[in-house]
Amino acid sequence: MTTRGNQFKTVALIGLGLLAVVGGLVLVAGDQLKRAVMQQLTTDMFVASDRDRFDPGLSVGARFPMLSARLNEMPVKNLHY
Repeated sequence: MTTRGNQFKTVALIGLGLLAVVGGLVLVAGDQLKRAVMQQLTTDMFVASDRDRFDPGLSVGARFPMLSARLNEMPVKNLHY
């Protein structure tokens, strides 16, 4: 066999070995690995409180203002179905 063929065989065997190890870890500790990955991804996902001055809309409990719309160039007065 050529040197290049031996190198390919060695790399292929190492790759298969790594794949087998990773597969075994997933089978044995799949749930724990999933929880650890999700914990790492969502560690700083939410803030404890909103401290900026941006106010995007109505306050809680406020009535929504009346809307106006058009359907085929005619005004729609009642939006209830």
